[in-house]
Amino acid sequence: MATKDAEPTTGSQRLDKQTQETLVRVGRHAILLTWSFIVLFPLYWLASMSLKPPGEANSLPPDWIFLPTVYNYIQLAQNGEFIAAFANSVIMVGVSVILVLLIGVPAAYVLSRYDIPMERDVLVWILSSRMLPPIAVVIPFFVIFRALNLFDTRVGMVLMYISINLSLVVWVMKAFFDGIPETLEEAARVDGATRFQGFRKVVLPAAKPGIFSVAIISFIFAWIELLFGLVLTSFKAVPVTLFVYSFIGSRSIEWGMLAAASTAMIVPVVIFLIAVNKYLAAGLSFGVVIKE
Repeated sequence: MATKDAEPTTGSQRLDKQTQETLVRVGRHAILLTWSFIVLFPLYWLASMSLKPPGEANSLPPDWIFLPTVYNYIQLAQNGEFIAAFANSVIMVGVSVILVLLIGVPAAYVLSRYDIPMERDVLVWILSSRMLPPIAVVIPFFVIFRALNLFDTRVGMVLMYISINLSLVVWVMKAFFDGIPETLEEAARVDGATRFQGFRKVVLPAAKPGIFSVAIISFIFAWIELLFGLVLTSFKAVPVTLFVYSFIGSRSIEWGMLAAASTAMIVPVVIFLIAVNKYLAAGLSFGVVIKE
């Protein structure tokens, strides 16, 4: 028995492919815009609060339309303690990032290229330094720093920041070096390059996205660190995070100054991200070359 043919659907009953793709694209952009708004709104709130007069910073309901003022930033600029704390953080964090790269990148290269006895155990031991919560190790560090006269010194805080970020640099950079074919180095040695020259002229340029990525992450982790600065400093080496925390009093909070200081803290991170932005996407994908 013959079956009756289904009637063809008309153009009004179905969406053509181009319309479907347009709707998908619009939906994707709508989701991205919504997510961007959710992520950026706290930053807008912080920046707008820093530009409000002292009496309006924490008004409820909030004033969405107001006359901006730089009063809070002028107060910060005239505060010698804030300038000193900001300079401390820039110096200590900058030096720690440079040193952690000088130590961690060669260590990761050695772990990637050479046969190290008990290599797996060494990697686990390096990673274990990040497993404990900071509160569990800050007291031992306090005792050690007191015994070595490193308490409330920039040198002590630099060493502290290095200990925080070294394991991260080693693990991430080892993944990068594992993804760079050893044939590139072998070709360089055939041309007369030494092992170190091959590392410097061939491997490091290929691993540049990874180096910038771990530099960014190390900078951010050290820059926002509060607990170690709270316990291991008192006056001379106070980081900017600890100074910002001082605006939160036991009886009141200076919302305008707190917002201005927090905004000023974000600026160096944003500048650093913009400066190395072209390397960030490739860096976070863990490698630029696929090992054959």
